[in-house]
Amino acid sequence: MKLHNDLWDYALQLYAKPGVESACLQLQQEWSLGVNRLLFCCWLATEGRALQAEQLSTCEASQWQHSTTEPLRLLRYRVRAQRQHEPELELCYQALRQAELAAEQVELAWLFALGRDWPVVASVACEDLLLQNIGQYLCCEGIEPEPGLLAVLQVLVQAAAGPVPARRVLQLQW
Repeated sequence: MKLHNDLWDYALQLYAKPGVESACLQLQQEWSLGVNRLLFCCWLATEGRALQAEQLSTCEASQWQHSTTEPLRLLRYRVRAQRQHEPELELCYQALRQAELAAEQVELAWLFALGRDWPVVASVACEDLLLQNIGQYLCCEGIEPEPGLLAVLQVLVQAAAGPVPARRVLQLQW
């Protein structure tokens, strides 16, 4: 496993763009979507690769996400709430944030290893592939298209692919 890889670098750059962190956290909190999965879908499109959703649900990264990353996040949320009344918990909270970030890096390393050898789809534009990948992921998660979700996805898509016309995302179906 290679922790420092192209997907990790890409994820850090995309996540740092204006509005992306907030959009990703909203997608995670309101629709229970995996931020790393969304970033993976975007990265795959820049690489010219289509998401192979059937492999995504059974891969090491998914097992890691459920067994490690999500429990760390829930614990961090619990400590975050408690530290409002117990400021002494700040060091514990910060340690949990670092542990969660390290777990996310492991998850992205497994996603990188999974997707780097998928075939390149030369005949599909990056913007189209990006919308296709995200649509496939959302379909696998059982998420229905709805205006609020699509509006938040617009922020991520435009940060990843440039000025994608809003109507393309808002009309996204899967």
